[in-house]
Amino acid sequence: MTTSALTKAPSARVAGLTAAALLACTVPALAATDATAADTNTADTLAVEKATGTDSLAVPRTRADGTLIAEAGGSRVELPAMGSGAFTVTDSTGKRLRVGLPGSSAATARVTPNGTVVYSRPADSVDVAAQVGEDGSASALITMKDAAAPKEYRFALDLPSGARALLDEDGGVLVLDGSGELVGTFQAPWAKDATGKPVPTSYRIEGGELVQSVHTDASTAYPVVADPKWWDKTKEIAGGMVSDTWNSMKCGGALAAAFHPGTASYKAIKAAGGVKKLLAVLSGVNSKRGAASALGSGFTTLFGVKSIKKACFDDLK
Repeated sequence: MTTSALTKAPSARVAGLTAAALLACTVPALAATDATAADTNTADTLAVEKATGTDSLAVPRTRADGTLIAEAGGSRVELPAMGSGAFTVTDSTGKRLRVGLPGSSAATARVTPNGTVVYSRPADSVDVAAQVGEDGSASALITMKDAAAPKEYRFALDLPSGARALLDEDGGVLVLDGSGELVGTFQAPWAKDATGKPVPTSYRIEGGELVQSVHTDASTAYPVVADPKWWDKTKEIAGGMVSDTWNSMKCGGALAAAFHPGTASYKAIKAAGGVKKLLAVLSGVNSKRGAASALGSGFTTLFGVKSIKKACFDDLK
């Protein structure tokens, strides 16, 4: 599994101490180190949960070997004992995806009362965390503690057999199986600094890895939290894509990627009967006017979503 090299904060070393001095300060020094580590871990956890919220998290349970498991939204999510491991998502059909975490093998899992799994080492400039949503989503969260943190993070992808990962128009990633059906998506990336200000970030697919770049600058307030989020619910509503042609794949992928509860596009797609039915409707029209007539008020909503407009409507007269 490929993991990113984490930049280590230099450890302070004091030379020239006598043995007596070392013995005299051993207990206080350890106590201070423990307190500092606890304060750092708490601060990192607060940064993550402030950025993501905690209202809809599933709380994983810890197994005897230190790994963790959560079952939510029809999916089973397994989380590693160490920050250099991988989380595995298995959906209700048995399809499985593994995502490598770019953390340290020396960082062990700690679960907060809200369900966030934190892999933290005070000496590192980056911590890794993971969250499982009640909807079956799974997130890997990067906390960049200071300006020494790397600006790029690599997540090794182990996809279902025959599947491929594609960038979508909104900057997210679609995973389609060998027959062109959408398995799920990595939602468009985001990053926030300590003040809540968005930090520019982007994905690319490279050598079987999802690579997230975080573009900080002199004005960035640390810590910065960034989040690749996997959501596999799209398989349930996009499984009817039977054609692997350019149009159906691109339009179906764009619709499925936008089909997330709480958004206007979700309501419009649902009102049209879901992705499958909407694709069937669009395949039967040859003009934007025809699409508008078939979709009613939903056309305006969907036409206003850049990725859907480009994938589904721009080729219509």
